Amino acid sequence: MPLAMFLALASWAIASPVGSSPDDDYHMASIWCAQGPREGLCGQGDTADERRVPEQVLEASQCYSFDATQAASCPQSDADDFVESDRGNFRGDYPPLYYLALSPFASPDVSFSVIVMRLVNAAVFVGLLTLAFGLVGRSLRGALLWGTAAAMVPLGMFLVASVNPSSWAITSAIITWLAVTAYFREDDRRRRIALIALALVGTIIGAGARGDSAVYSGLAIVVGTVLAFSPTRRFLRAAAAPALLVVVALIFFFASGHANAANPTTLADDGASAGEVWGLTLTNLTLLPQLWTGALGTAGLGWLDTFLPPLVWVPAIATYAAVLFWGLQQVGRRKGIALALVAASLVAIPMYILVHDQVYVGTYVQPRYVYPLMLILIMVSLTGLRRVELSTPQRWALVAALSIANGAALHTNLRRYVTGTDVGGANLESSIEWWWGLPFGPNVVWLAGTVAFSVSLIALAIWWGTQHTDRTRDAEPEIEPKVTA
Repeated sequence: MPLAMFLALASWAIASPVGSSPDDDYHMASIWCAQGPREGLCGQGDTADERRVPEQVLEASQCYSFDATQAASCPQSDADDFVESDRGNFRGDYPPLYYLALSPFASPDVSFSVIVMRLVNAAVFVGLLTLAFGLVGRSLRGALLWGTAAAMVPLGMFLVASVNPSSWAITSAIITWLAVTAYFREDDRRRRIALIALALVGTIIGAGARGDSAVYSGLAIVVGTVLAFSPTRRFLRAAAAPALLVVVALIFFFASGHANAANPTTLADDGASAGEVWGLTLTNLTLLPQLWTGALGTAGLGWLDTFLPPLVWVPAIATYAAVLFWGLQQVGRRKGIALALVAASLVAIPMYILVHDQVYVGTYVQPRYVYPLMLILIMVSLTGLRRVELSTPQRWALVAALSIANGAALHTNLRRYVTGTDVGGANLESSIEWWWGLPFGPNVVWLAGTVAFSVSLIALAIWWGTQHTDRTRDAEPEIEPKVTA
């Protein structure tokens, strides 16, 4: 299953050109300059907020972004052509860890470097989820696998296998919540230590990638703690380690430029009237579901210009809703509070930013900003199930729906860059205008990615059928911390 998932993500990694994920010019410049001036990679600019970076890094998407009919066949500058720019993390707007971690893979060959970075991010995702699967108890494995599978298509597949910091934010949301929740349920001391260490890794990679991901890491820790709450000294002792993780997340958050968005006085300084604020609030409330469904395919990929057909978002939304509804069949007090916290965050966090910045849904706040919360929500919903009410036909229906959605999304994404959307047809190599210098073409990538993703889902369905047919051990009375004195 892990190998199949990695191959599926690897197909997405090479299904789009350099510069195809949101704000890639900014993020690539930040990676190339993360270690400061380096010969052939990054030079000091005329001011403290400027750097000299390869022109290929900044211009990669200029000819095709926001125009879906334009293939990615952009004329490229020479590798030794540099340009001065302030487009990068040169003022500390983002945490530096993500850029530093990927900077060793930067080289004068921009295309090769970007592919390597995308594959590294895919490997981080698969590797940490595989490690988590081995550490958590059987009762949480279903939440991990079904929750992740139901929410990954299409935005998760695209972003995880990209150089966008949201890749680590996605991985962090899954790992942090899962490790903290499993930590409270574990008896074995060594396994508890391993789980809290894994939660620390999840917190650091999330908080070290994006400021808002630091908030989501803190929320994931709180939600995992709520699920295990017990008014005992034993619980309080166990909760000390997760509390320290929240402190780590807060330190990262306040050290990043994202913390400036939390200043509640900014809106008042802009002079907006109460009527204007209420009008903006009500309008955004009616538009807010676009952020949630956008992560499942109704919004464009890339620079929001790769629009996906209903064959993607209909099964993706239906699957997410079905799995979420399945998880809601049993909701106790603690699970209900945890679900309410995440659901409220899915409303309150984007609404605060939208009103604070006086913008509307779709103009600034994008689906990827709230997507980690959707992952946490669906995984929390799958905890606390005493009986498994997922029949064999239902499992295979989910496999089919997600396989179709992923295959259609991958094909559409390839088509948009290989020829532009003004060319149609199933054969991606007909009238081809752009491709990597690889010994295989986009048809092979599409077939490999579609089959690999389907194989991972088939493996999940078979495993679930053999291991979790009748019941899980995930009853809520069993989730209080089991910590020795």
